[in-house]
Amino acid sequence: MNEMIARASAAQAKASDPAASVFVSANAGTGKTKLLTDRVLRLLLSGAPADGILCVTYTRAAAAEMRNRIFKRLANWATIPAKALGEDLENMGIVTPSQDIRRRARSLFAEILDNDDGPRVETVHSFCQSILRRFPIEAGVAPHVQLADDDEQSRLKAMARTNILYHPSPELAASVLLIAEAVSEGRADEIVNDFINRADGLESPDCLARIESHFRDDLDVVSTDNERDVLLARLDLIQDEKLRSVSAALQASGSKTQIDRGAKMDVWLAQTGDDRIAKLSFLVDALFSAGKARKILSNADLRETVPQIDMIQKQVIEIIKPLLSGQAAQICRDRTMALYRFGMAFNQEYSRLKTQRGLLDYNDLIIRTNSLLAASEAAQWVAWKLDNGIQHLLIDEAQDTSPAQWKLLRRLVDEFFDGEGANPYIASGATSLPRTMFAVGDFKQSIYSFQGADPLVMNQNRSELSNRAKAIQADFRDVPLSMSFRSASPILDLVNKTIPDLGGIDDFTIHEMARSGAGGFVELWPVVRGNDDFGAEIIAANQLARRVKSWIGNRRLPMGNLVGAGDILILLRKRGRFFELLLSALQIANVQVAGADRMQLAEQIEIQDLLALGDVMHLADDDLQLAAVLKSPLFGMSEDQLYKLAYDRGKASLMSRLMAHRGADGDLGKMADQLARWQSHAEYESVFGFFSFVLVDGGRQKFRDRLGRAVDESWRRRVLA
Repeated sequence: MNEMIARASAAQAKASDPAASVFVSANAGTGKTKLLTDRVLRLLLSGAPADGILCVTYTRAAAAEMRNRIFKRLANWATIPAKALGEDLENMGIVTPSQDIRRRARSLFAEILDNDDGPRVETVHSFCQSILRRFPIEAGVAPHVQLADDDEQSRLKAMARTNILYHPSPELAASVLLIAEAVSEGRADEIVNDFINRADGLESPDCLARIESHFRDDLDVVSTDNERDVLLARLDLIQDEKLRSVSAALQASGSKTQIDRGAKMDVWLAQTGDDRIAKLSFLVDALFSAGKARKILSNADLRETVPQIDMIQKQVIEIIKPLLSGQAAQICRDRTMALYRFGMAFNQEYSRLKTQRGLLDYNDLIIRTNSLLAASEAAQWVAWKLDNGIQHLLIDEAQDTSPAQWKLLRRLVDEFFDGEGANPYIASGATSLPRTMFAVGDFKQSIYSFQGADPLVMNQNRSELSNRAKAIQADFRDVPLSMSFRSASPILDLVNKTIPDLGGIDDFTIHEMARSGAGGFVELWPVVRGNDDFGAEIIAANQLARRVKSWIGNRRLPMGNLVGAGDILILLRKRGRFFELLLSALQIANVQVAGADRMQLAEQIEIQDLLALGDVMHLADDDLQLAAVLKSPLFGMSEDQLYKLAYDRGKASLMSRLMAHRGADGDLGKMADQLARWQSHAEYESVFGFFSFVLVDGGRQKFRDRLGRAVDESWRRRVLA
């Protein structure tokens, strides 16, 4: 084990060498953030100017984490004993640190505090924003342009969609109709947003012409103008009389399936000209099933009556097959053209609204910065200014960097490997450290394809940068990190056995385990399906809660102690409905659970019930809200009780009908008394005081009885507790 740890440390030291450009393939849990931190620290120790180091991370949280680690280590170096400092430097890969390096390590913390510009650790979008603010005139943006937050972007997109649909052109209206026929409104919004994020060249006036040319010239997909002639010519190859004999035999067979098939053939045969195109689906249904040609076309009795019955049908199938693939291609073409037509109009209006308000979104930051560095008249001057400022570039999560972001980063780093003209070193006499780039990523961990990430682009850039470095004989290293300090052996064994066989994995590195003696297990459970009483999610949540409960206090961990609730972590893909169901199931099973780490209070049913009660207190004649409150756990009125209370009341309000039962012994009397008591408190209590009284006056327990202990999460948020 010590040998494995030593090998992992040697790999990290090799990757953090400040004199080499490095591309690291890092498995999960191999110390990627530590490696990035060590790389920055070794650059600083080697004399690299702090403001010449740029580390690009994928998220702001990752940037903050890395900054904190850097400053924490530097602060620690300034105060720790000499022996501890030497050990820390050696652990980073600096063999026998010199006195100069030790002195520099002691002074770096104060030096960095005095330097407001570096080292810079930020997201690629933050970096682009800083460039545009530095060169607004050259980039063609307002000097004080602002970044639109997510809410503002959503609002502007909704406005843009409304504006273009208010008076659409005939072509745009047809495109919207085609999209609406294919997907729901919510799904259409997702598709359009994803399309806008990915599509290039929507601003180009010949965008539609290029897409149409692609289908026509590259894919040989004919336009709808020629589709009718192609279909009719193909359908004329069908011999009607032979097909009629098949149809008659099928309808006389006595088999319901065959009779239906024959009837559908008759429907199509009865048509002529263009009607045969319109009714083609009948013939397709008779000969195809689930998009494939039917395997059973007849039976023994039919083949005895019409010996060629199978051959005739197979001939028709072969005639129709190309039409089906052609229709699928035509549908693809029409929907693609519709999406581009709508996307262009949407993008144009969305851009107009942003410009009108002096705003940019995240895509704009990348696009504008790329344009600034590529095509503007001042591109060379801007690139020169940046080139002199950035001497060392570090890229985190390279596998999730989009092609557009890679294009931007390559504009910064390609100059590092340009052997013509410029001195490849920072400055004459300042340091012997060459300009370097460092990237760390893992092909199989790419999870942001919906934001345009493409891990294949990462490998392509790695290869191109390596070739450029070799051309000028620069030190460029590919370093794999395989030693996992996070997961136990059973999990890593499963990954090692399954991932290499998956398609598209180009740079798999076997996972090695650093946690000696850390046991575990992997169970693959069968897919849960719903039944007549409960949906699959409810059943799965209860099964998982029961399984977890059975482990606690009964199953032993590898170190010998029994499993406790704090030893279990449940990871889900998203905070959806299943998250809420599982949390509730665990709480009902009396399993100690930390609860939701995030919560939209307005979306919790108990909060909605309390807000509805507040509406009733404010406006007693709001029959709909009162009905919702009466059905809620606060009152627990049944459907039959609500129907009898509301039915045939004329113009009387639901509140007046309920209050007529005040003082009675039945359920309605108790509900009326409770509501009246709460109304009296609402007249003089504050909002907080009123809701607090409702919860203390039995409301909290009623919510628990109906919804489980999961409702306590709402009260813990200290809104109502």
